[in-house]
Amino acid sequence: MDMDLNQNKRHFLVIAAAARGARFFIKKALEQGHNVTGLCRADSDTGALSRLKKLLKETELTPNDGQSNVIVGKLKAKNSNILDAQTYKTILDENLTIDAIVCFVGAPTTLKGQYSRKLQLYTKTYTAMTDGMKISRWVETFVHGSSGSEGIPGQHKYLKLPANYKLKWLLEKIGKTPAAKNYFESEHILADAKEDGLKFILFRPAFLTSGIAKRNFGFCFDSTELNNKELPLEKTKMSISREDVAEEILRVATLSEIERKKYHGHGIYLVDMK
Repeated sequence: MDMDLNQNKRHFLVIAAAARGARFFIKKALEQGHNVTGLCRADSDTGALSRLKKLLKETELTPNDGQSNVIVGKLKAKNSNILDAQTYKTILDENLTIDAIVCFVGAPTTLKGQYSRKLQLYTKTYTAMTDGMKISRWVETFVHGSSGSEGIPGQHKYLKLPANYKLKWLLEKIGKTPAAKNYFESEHILADAKEDGLKFILFRPAFLTSGIAKRNFGFCFDSTELNNKELPLEKTKMSISREDVAEEILRVATLSEIERKKYHGHGIYLVDMK
């Protein structure tokens, strides 16, 4: 029986493991018995592991029925450069048990950072990640993206909001920042890699909050139009907690292979319901 359970466990390589959303994901994954190798900045691999353990200890999870609160998965960490394709090649070549990559690279939270024309974090990370896999092996990839785009990744367009949509002027202003434009461009990198063999799922959460997991959110594939029958925006809020997003990424990542297949190549919009 234990052997069957172990066969269903995954080994996640988590990019930007120190990010707030990533901490929720990692802690939840470890409690479910999955193994995690996290990439985060430090002075050494040992320092990266110490930093990550400290952050996880400080991360409180919202109680959930069936949650064990006991770490049963194995945690490793590296301080490798996430912008270097060789990082991914080396890690994937050396550890064949890694069967999924989860990327939590995010835009800067300050206006100054948003408007920095030097910001190319999304495109550089996605390029390094996909180039590294191309010369090593393709691994199923889950990306924590942004809700600024609409449509199937690679065929996407900037999200167009109705004239009466709440805070339309602010959302459109944010959508024109260099950070938003860099993210928009990065979706093409994933779509191009799909043609070479990458299986990816792109999550596009609404505005992120630091609140507890409410577990009262809706999701839809690709389209986020006001009258979308799958998820009418008039029935939603404009936000969702980081913990809810992390929990949903983990849920999808641990579905059966047949169930995950319908998500591949799509952008999944996540938002709290009213």
